[in-house]
Amino acid sequence: MNRHENALGVQEGIATFGSIARALSEAAEEAAGEGIGAERDAAVRVIVHRLARLCRVDEISYGYDAVTLADTYCTLMNECKTRASERETGTGQLPLKERRPDAAQGKLPHHPDRRR
Repeated sequence: MNRHENALGVQEGIATFGSIARALSEAAEEAAGEGIGAERDAAVRVIVHRLARLCRVDEISYGYDAVTLADTYCTLMNECKTRASERETGTGQLPLKERRPDAAQGKLPHHPDRRR
């Protein structure tokens, strides 16, 4: 595997979510095998960037629900905690209420002039 070539391919958007995740795992192992910390390796960081964009991580860091004003990070953490406790207790498996889109799609509250 050449993690650098894979990272370039991932940035071009030619891979599926699952293949990007596998490429990340393989790139981290390859970097570690060369004695490079994965968090410092250029290819690993490029692949992580693509996954972060696909998962809309900027929304998690700066987003909120315009209707409820709920912080996106807290909403996601609460959903994970609820789902984990449901699994432990064997109670309901229904999905939680879908988050409503922000009023100003593509605008982050802390970066009003930021363009996507």
